[in-house]
Amino acid sequence: MRKNQKGFLIALCLCMLSISGIFGVYQYQKGSAPEPKTEVPGQNSQVAERPEPEKEAANSSGTVAQADTEEEEAEQAKIDTEEDIYKIGEAELARTEDAPADEIIAEGEPEQEAPTDEETEEESVETVGETGELAFSESSRILWPVDGDVILNYSMDKSIYFSTLNQYKYHPAIVISAAVGSEVQCAARGRVSDIKVNEETGTTVFMELGDGYEAVYGQLKEVAVEEGDIVEAGTLIGYVSEPTKYYTLEGSNLYFQLLKKHKPVDPMGFIE
Repeated sequence: MRKNQKGFLIALCLCMLSISGIFGVYQYQKGSAPEPKTEVPGQNSQVAERPEPEKEAANSSGTVAQADTEEEEAEQAKIDTEEDIYKIGEAELARTEDAPADEIIAEGEPEQEAPTDEETEEESVETVGETGELAFSESSRILWPVDGDVILNYSMDKSIYFSTLNQYKYHPAIVISAAVGSEVQCAARGRVSDIKVNEETGTTVFMELGDGYEAVYGQLKEVAVEEGDIVEAGTLIGYVSEPTKYYTLEGSNLYFQLLKKHKPVDPMGFIE
């Protein structure tokens, strides 16, 4: 009996040791293994979502900063553009003031093409021809402007007697007796420069002949020409009018004067 009891105790001890060893190994393995994390519902989502506002805030700040930068750049570009326009305007104004008038081209007008040599030659021919047609010299001859007798001669070297004025004075023209209504013709080809009424000579026509010469027709009425007209020799320019108070005793007449550079010359030296 004792022998059996002793063997039982030994077996029990061995079993206890085995259980202790197994338990120890289990505790060792349990201690070395990482503890499982206990997840709290919603915690991970909050942690995951926490950086998002910061990220959004960062993005928002970046967008606002970028928008502010673009707006400042646009504003600065606008200012620079306005300054450039102002500077360009000042430079253009200075260039316009300094440039000769014939070099300034109106804005929006098409630039005219330079005339060709042929056009220049044609213009030169026309100009020369027109000037040549109005040329007048000491050797030129003129027509009688009206049929009649000379009752007052040209006299600038001595005075002559005027019946109406009852006095002697110098006379820078000739006075040709003619009935009222007589036709007055152009004595030499010329351009009508002026038509005006004079107290002494009545309605008077002034005509440029060229080269500084000028013909003057006074005591006219019903003038048939106008200022600017080019009148050929022999063309009707008007009619003899009633005499002014300066020539009442001399009677109706044509007052005819020839000037050279505004100084009177004797018309009789040129009449054929």
